[in-house]
Amino acid sequence: MTNMVGASAGFTRGKATLFRPLERRISMSYAMPVGCQIWLRISESKSAAGAQVSMLAALVLSAVHVRVIHRASPAGSSVPTDEIAVTLPLVPPNDRLARPARTFRGPPGGASMSLQLFNHERAPLTEEHDVGACVDGIHEATLPLLARVHPAAWLTFRGGHDAPEPMLRLDGELVFVAGIGMRLRLRPLMGTMDRGDIIDVPLASVGTTVHFADRLVERDLLGLPAVYLAFLDADGHPIGRERMAHVRDA
Repeated sequence: MTNMVGASAGFTRGKATLFRPLERRISMSYAMPVGCQIWLRISESKSAAGAQVSMLAALVLSAVHVRVIHRASPAGSSVPTDEIAVTLPLVPPNDRLARPARTFRGPPGGASMSLQLFNHERAPLTEEHDVGACVDGIHEATLPLLARVHPAAWLTFRGGHDAPEPMLRLDGELVFVAGIGMRLRLRPLMGTMDRGDIIDVPLASVGTTVHFADRLVERDLLGLPAVYLAFLDADGHPIGRERMAHVRDA
């Protein structure tokens, strides 16, 4: 799946009337492994006006799962408690946040190209990566980084007059708490003292939010009134600690 940055991904429309809303939103701080994929298409590199450079970039996210745990009683008791748990995808693996393509001219006389990622404070997130000479053809690069994000989830009851038995609905989103930008530097082959042309492209800003499709989890489980949420990374390792989402009335 490919999403445009800041757009809703699979956002469900036409939802049934809700009742007994559970309004506690649970999120965790997470340094998410991300790959920034860049494609550069170079043409007219022999032109006196400079090469034409078309650039396309996308952030490729790693998976995040959410574990919904139904327990007989809130945690904290020394007595073992019954529980039923289900693990659901929150962020699909290799979900892509793509930027629109950009086209511009490089410096006349040829240039060398390099790429670097930086945050919203212009601090570098990666070393400068050499791409090679600005000559006709397709150039590809992938820069790995850790993105500062907050995966978030919350539960609501779904039902109404025609569906008296409530169903639990899970909503999720991913919020970027630090911006990510990409810098393409074109250093002229002639006049080496020149810093060259610099093109900065924003990939995600502070507060960029990606929404994921909601899904039904499970109806109320008799005898298991406490509901907890926990986040897992792509390898199934916990992200932070599990948190109580709701305790249903007896």
